[in-house]
Amino acid sequence: MNMLRARFMYALSRAGWAGVAGVGLLAFALAVHFGALAPLLAEQTRLEAERGALAARLSQGVPVESPREQLERFDASLLTRARMPAVLAELAQAAGRNALVLARVESRESQSLGAGYGRQEYLFPLRGSYPSLRQWLADVQRVSPSVLVEDVVLRREDISRGDVDATVRLSILMKDAP
Repeated sequence: MNMLRARFMYALSRAGWAGVAGVGLLAFALAVHFGALAPLLAEQTRLEAERGALAARLSQGVPVESPREQLERFDASLLTRARMPAVLAELAQAAGRNALVLARVESRESQSLGAGYGRQEYLFPLRGSYPSLRQWLADVQRVSPSVLVEDVVLRREDISRGDVDATVRLSILMKDAP
């Protein structure tokens, strides 16, 4: 190894400034290749595979939504401010169906997201069994795509106790009525 290093240093000293510049350019080219080009080639391969899968779906007659169509479908699924009380009542009823004790629901200040959209946060302090809580969270996801589970905090005073205390923070995205 020392012999190889010595030969490299000897060749570098005989090459002069042009050789040093050439070695520097070679090192720069390798850095660009491995630092920038290789990840781009990997992403290109992934995108080509995705394009092939979409082309196969189209050839089978399966409709493919454009990003604009996906956005319009999501926008149509957002809740209006007028439906908020009904959605909150549905969430409370789902807690009751799942044998969860819900003492109160705390509301946080609504945030305007602009252009007729807003976000409202709610805290649901719940008590019940862990499987019941999981079922309620699944029910929450079925209510609307605009109901988002942001945070779940679980507490259990004693490991032998079957019930858990949970605080679930939900955000509901809404839009003004058209």
